[in-house]
Amino acid sequence: MSNSEKGLLLQIINGDADAFAEVYELYKDRIFAFAFTLTKSKEIAEEATQEVFVKLWERRNQIDANYPLTPYIKKITYNYIISFFRKVKLDRQLQQNLYSNMEALRNTNEDELLQKELNKLYQQAIEQLPQQKRTAYMLSREQHLSYEEIALQMGISKNTVRNHMTEAIQFIRNYITNHTDLACLILAFCLHKQGS
Repeated sequence: MSNSEKGLLLQIINGDADAFAEVYELYKDRIFAFAFTLTKSKEIAEEATQEVFVKLWERRNQIDANYPLTPYIKKITYNYIISFFRKVKLDRQLQQNLYSNMEALRNTNEDELLQKELNKLYQQAIEQLPQQKRTAYMLSREQHLSYEEIALQMGISKNTVRNHMTEAIQFIRNYITNHTDLACLILAFCLHKQGS
């Protein structure tokens, strides 16, 4: 757990709305993707995402700043989805829709699903690169240009291109490593469904 995350949590506990907004930006996509994977409904996933953060804010005094936020926020998400499943039992149409969505998910090859999620994380990482690094990386990976050709096209030195590439690759690796929890959750869910 980083000191910056602990600092954010302490600020949230003290009612800092700006710190809460920062945490929202950090976690909203992961929560939405997890909820969407389980329900296959954009509307329900959006509702779940909003509800999770409402509950997080309401229960901010229960947050322990000495522990990472991820397990705590996952628990809130999990509880919301379970509550949703129980609610669905009372609505036949919703139940039928959910059943169809789950069947589609169960029939998806788990390797294919995991690869899809990893590709999504890869694209997200690229989008977060600074402009110069992103340009150099895309010219190398997508257009297969040499460092010398990239340097010529971007008007920078070959050594600068090399530095951009090294830092871009490191950032992308770190980003995917730090976000693979979602992909693993999805894979585990699929394996559970296939075994049931």
